[in-house]
Amino acid sequence: MKKWIVFSFILFLFTLNHTQAVESNYAGLLGKIRGQVLDEATQNPLQAVNIMVDGAQLGTASDENGNYIIERIPPGIYRIRFMMMGYKTRIVNNVVVNPNKTTWQQIELKSTVLEGEDVVVTAGYFHEAKDAVVSNRSVDYEEIRMDPGSVMDIQRVVQVLPAVVSGSDQENEIIVRGGMPGENLFIMDNIEIPNPNHFGYQGAGGGPINMINTLMVRRVDFYAGAFPARYGDKASSVLDIALRDGNREKISGQVYLGMSGAGALLEGPIGGGKGSYILSGQKSFLDLIISSTGLTAVPHYYSLQGKLTYDLTKNDRILINGIYGNDEITIEDDESGYGRGAENVRSLSHQYAVGGTWRHLFGDKGFSRVTLSQTLNYWNQYVYNPSGYAYYKNVSTEIERTLKAEVTFLPFEKTELNFGGQIKSIPFDLYQWSGPDTLCIYDTSVSPPAYIGDSLYYDAYLQDIQKTTMKAALFGQVKQQLLSRLTATLGLRFDYFDYTGKHAIDPRLGLTCALTPVTNLNLAYGQHSQTPAYIYVSGHPLNKNLDYYRTQQVVLGVEHLFREDIRGTLEIFYKDYQGVPVSESSLSPDPFDAAYGHLINKGEGYARGIEVFLQKKRSKHHYFTISYSYSNAKAYDPRYGKPYPWDYDYRHVFTFVSGLRFDLRDKIWYQKMSKNLFYNLFSWILPFADQVEIGIRWRYLGGRPYTQPEYIAHFQAWIVPPGADINTERYPAYHRLDIRLDRRFMFKNWNMVTFIDIMNVYARDNIWMYAYQSDGTIDNIYQFQVFPVGGITIEF
Repeated sequence: MKKWIVFSFILFLFTLNHTQAVESNYAGLLGKIRGQVLDEATQNPLQAVNIMVDGAQLGTASDENGNYIIERIPPGIYRIRFMMMGYKTRIVNNVVVNPNKTTWQQIELKSTVLEGEDVVVTAGYFHEAKDAVVSNRSVDYEEIRMDPGSVMDIQRVVQVLPAVVSGSDQENEIIVRGGMPGENLFIMDNIEIPNPNHFGYQGAGGGPINMINTLMVRRVDFYAGAFPARYGDKASSVLDIALRDGNREKISGQVYLGMSGAGALLEGPIGGGKGSYILSGQKSFLDLIISSTGLTAVPHYYSLQGKLTYDLTKNDRILINGIYGNDEITIEDDESGYGRGAENVRSLSHQYAVGGTWRHLFGDKGFSRVTLSQTLNYWNQYVYNPSGYAYYKNVSTEIERTLKAEVTFLPFEKTELNFGGQIKSIPFDLYQWSGPDTLCIYDTSVSPPAYIGDSLYYDAYLQDIQKTTMKAALFGQVKQQLLSRLTATLGLRFDYFDYTGKHAIDPRLGLTCALTPVTNLNLAYGQHSQTPAYIYVSGHPLNKNLDYYRTQQVVLGVEHLFREDIRGTLEIFYKDYQGVPVSESSLSPDPFDAAYGHLINKGEGYARGIEVFLQKKRSKHHYFTISYSYSNAKAYDPRYGKPYPWDYDYRHVFTFVSGLRFDLRDKIWYQKMSKNLFYNLFSWILPFADQVEIGIRWRYLGGRPYTQPEYIAHFQAWIVPPGADINTERYPAYHRLDIRLDRRFMFKNWNMVTFIDIMNVYARDNIWMYAYQSDGTIDNIYQFQVFPVGGITIEF
């Protein structure tokens, strides 16, 4: 409580002198927008692009280097329209202009497909992910920031798509169309990152908090299936994150407090404006609100991130990126029901990714990118019983050193080639140990039950391996406009993993038919192969025989642009799984069999369904998103070949997101109120500011399937009976409401943005799982209860 009083007092001090800024009507406090316009396919600068600020009667045109500047813009949030003959008109929304500051942009325009003098093609407010044919979403920083319930977490933002579900409230894992954790590829400025999360799970892609600083994000492209050939070694989806460049004009920065921690960001020019830098650091403060989070311990973490950009010549640019995260937590098992079955765990981990990219332009014919990078993940986990006796240890280091090259080339007007490859050197050092275990027998005729003897004895498990291996990949893709309304994309990818000696060849195909200038019919097919995680492939000597497991995906969809700011899509999909690694013990009906880490490629399954997505971008004050999916995801029981509902088969998934923004600066009542002493004393708790935004998100998921065990009293254990069917029961349906309030105050040379994000407003008890106790009782393990998160950002 004392922490919140201090936080509130800080807000009070910042807002106390806000009256003067409102009274001045921001005279002399105008801002400006600078940027560069590029051809999306070739990355070449575009000259003579008409650029207009909607609603402000301001505009300009780009010069021979694609650069532009619009000056004397009143502070506010704007829509910028980019128009050029031969390119789709694009509207960039949520462009924030601050007093006496420059907003920097990098905009890419896509060439038109339809031809004819009377045809006007517009992309409107919607920018598609590069080379995406189906199932994609592209979001910018402001959309990430204002998304209710996501607390500015990139992975939680994309969960609004109908194809995506999450594991639980406490995790941001991306699970797509019946898939499993760890099937999403993360890329940050062309650097592959195994898991960009604090307290990330080994062999998966999720965690409680994403460690990439959202303030540094320019755009996020998400592919939910049948993605292009340049992406590989993942079975389900891709999250491609592009970071913005720093300020090339002057030094500026931000300090902030939020879900990801307290931190600061600094940016500025280098080389007289030929380049820029942007640096940030943040540290956890979640311990201040830990009692509401549903976590059972206090996490400590911090992260550092930076980017350097420098133009060597007109055609050559160097990018250097780095990110580092460090985590520590100790979890003590409790009786609260919010531990999600946690044991006594001490966990230390750290990770980093660092790399450099050289981008070269080939005139107006294309560009190349060469990236050299290294990533490292380290885990040190110690699990023990209440008396302190250890029964599991894991000390693992995984490193990937990657050289990647890619070329995009346009040999002819309607033909685009994309090809390249990569090679990885992978040293890993994995130590896993589990202590011996015993299945005991008890006499249940007495109370408490008396120990009789042992029924089964399980040997200790130890796997200690140090190995350097490699992966290699080659890919090629051609995009061809076949007719004035038909575009085809054909790709092929080859992957090889030296540790197992296995390879995969994956074809990709996409077709887009423009039925009208605002309606497209899309069809995509893709085979996507994935190697098992290093911790699994090295978990048993026989696991060296593991092959890639594969998904084959077919997606048919139609998309329609109802108007510039409203677009809808309808898609049906089929996704087939083959060769999924499963434990050898899963082939036996005996529930007491142990595999000691031995996996085999015997898992099979499929998912099919229909998805509807309707989105209205914010054109004036209002926006909304409606998404719904019905899917049926099933796996085949490796014992008998019978299908059963897969673990993330939620069936019905519905999400509604909506928000309103108000600009109060020109309202007479607000100007009068801001002069009032009462307002200056209590403005930090009142829902008024220069600009106010309120948003809501409501999400529903059908019950997740599970297998009901049976309590065996003389073992004092819960056992799935031999031959029992899998996942015949379902947990109660999940739903929750989130509300977010943002307030922006503008001062002479700086701004302040505050927010409050309340998750699970009506305090629904959403059950994640059941904890089966040795005395035969069952406890509910809940997800988030009411979870308020507040934050503040100072921009200078």
